[in-house]
Amino acid sequence: MKIIFLLSFLFISLAGFSRNKKVQAGYWHSEFQLNETTVLPVTFMLEKNKKEVRLYVKNADESIELTDIVQKKDSLFITFPAFDSQLKAKIIKKNHIVGSWFNFAKGDDYSIPFNCVRAYLPRFPKMGSTVDIFGKWEVTFDYDNEPEKAIGVFDPITDHCSYSQSDVVKGTFLTETGDYRYLEGVVSNDSLYLSTFDGSHAFLFRSKLKNDTLWGEFLSGTHYKSNWFAVRNSAFELTSPDSLTYLVTDDEIHLSLPDLGNNTYVYPNETTKGKATLIQIMGTWCPNCLDESKYLKQQKKKFGDQLEIIAVTFETPKTDTGKIEKVKKYKENLKLDHTFLIGGSACKSCASELFPMLNKVISFPTLIFIDKTGYIRRVHTGFNGPGAGMYYDKFVEKTNALIEQLVTE
Repeated sequence: MKIIFLLSFLFISLAGFSRNKKVQAGYWHSEFQLNETTVLPVTFMLEKNKKEVRLYVKNADESIELTDIVQKKDSLFITFPAFDSQLKAKIIKKNHIVGSWFNFAKGDDYSIPFNCVRAYLPRFPKMGSTVDIFGKWEVTFDYDNEPEKAIGVFDPITDHCSYSQSDVVKGTFLTETGDYRYLEGVVSNDSLYLSTFDGSHAFLFRSKLKNDTLWGEFLSGTHYKSNWFAVRNSAFELTSPDSLTYLVTDDEIHLSLPDLGNNTYVYPNETTKGKATLIQIMGTWCPNCLDESKYLKQQKKKFGDQLEIIAVTFETPKTDTGKIEKVKKYKENLKLDHTFLIGGSACKSCASELFPMLNKVISFPTLIFIDKTGYIRRVHTGFNGPGAGMYYDKFVEKTNALIEQLVTE
């Protein structure tokens, strides 16, 4: 079972490759070793032309771009643009690479080894006939300890060249604080396998259908494991994300925080006066925040100066300078054209202290909608992004309408 999630867009000059060991273009099949018996499959695709080399990493419908690539002789150092992590690899042969993924957000020593070969192979092996798992499921994670409800949505991938459309699966799990983003996998016999890797998270889901229930195991990297079960339930819904975080006072939001120039930014101010404003409580280490930032980028492009967007970030670096540099890189890589402020360290209690008019901040991201008079009209908890399919489409339709109303009323 060897597979590698297409997770990036790797840029390396051919001139650099000519002086060092070369790697072959095409599909690369890899496995991240989570423990002695369990691997997380990932798929890369390397393309070359006369001027550059590109590596695409893909999870179902997602493609992520990496451009910060350094090659030193037979070693590759691939740094993720949005997250504080890096792939460090050694070129064994032109069709074989080994290395480790380092997630510095979890500590300097947190790493997962991987082995990667030049081959096109399915993400998971396919064995025997399949059961029907497509559709909507009511899911309970960690049912033995602190149960958490979720929705599982699974659909066939119809354009996959290896399997019939009844075998290859895409989908996600939606929770009240956000989704598990783009998952890809396979139905094999009576079992469902799904995985994703995005530079911040390495998720593996394995389950078996017994009678009418999926009984599964969820592994996040090497540090977390929980059990889950799921039953079909087309009527099941989670608590509305617009009701989880709410106002406990009528106080308006007042902020006085450093911006990316380390100057004090005060809100409200003359620029925001009489203008619809969105305040995003987020962290650059958070994949769901990344999805929401991309959505907000679209809104800023549409409404321009009519809409003020302020991202208040809570970051993992210990120093103020480290926090600022991390956010600068995030803003630059995503080409975001709105205001970023440093709220503090990456903790929900820190965010709650900064926004005392809310009952509490229970998720990164949290998005606050403010009308032209300064009144808070809505607070949206978490973010279910494009990997959530129709749920994301419904969010976009509803939220676009609210923003349009706030801007034009």
